[in-house]
Amino acid sequence: MNYRFKDERLLETALTHTSWAYENGGEHNERLEFLGDAVLQLCSTEMLYCNFPDDREGVLHGYRTQLVSTGHLADIAKRWNLDKEAKLGKGEEATGGRKKARLLAGLFEAVLGAIYLDGGLEASMTVIQEVLKGDLEGLASHSDPRVLLHEWVQQETGMPPEYSVAQEEGPPHDRMFTIEVSTSDGVVGQGTGRSKKQGSIAAAEAAVATLGLKR
Repeated sequence: MNYRFKDERLLETALTHTSWAYENGGEHNERLEFLGDAVLQLCSTEMLYCNFPDDREGVLHGYRTQLVSTGHLADIAKRWNLDKEAKLGKGEEATGGRKKARLLAGLFEAVLGAIYLDGGLEASMTVIQEVLKGDLEGLASHSDPRVLLHEWVQQETGMPPEYSVAQEEGPPHDRMFTIEVSTSDGVVGQGTGRSKKQGSIAAAEAAVATLGLKR
């Protein structure tokens, strides 16, 4: 996460799920999760406000929804290895808690809450900007088929669709990207474009048609 805690007890609490605390006693991370959710909303909103000066409130709201979705936050938690470091109770461990998107998203928010208490708003903003900046280009407006596909897949599976580069062709100044979009059931669409963004839009358009989704 590229942040060093001054008070490492805050991080320990952030990584302690309620199931562990109920079985072993001590503090758990629910209050930090509550705080971190608010910090994430504020910092991600400021990022979008500054990076998309021409977009209206409704569009910005759609962008934020994508950034702070449960599936996306769970992915970040995995990148930070929070799934491996979390302290879970035996029951939660036995039911696959380390793979549950909602639990992982909660861990991420709890860690953000801990960072806020440890380093303040500026430190929180720095961490959030770094972890989310790579996702800004891929955000989809309401007219973009990726929004419809994202909402449908998230509702059906609890996880967002995944985009991957299947092929790159052409010289550096004239590249063509073939992008595949997948769900837990496999590849549902493929598209080609002169950028990864164009390719992902085409792939989502194909997936929407394949799945019979209506705008």
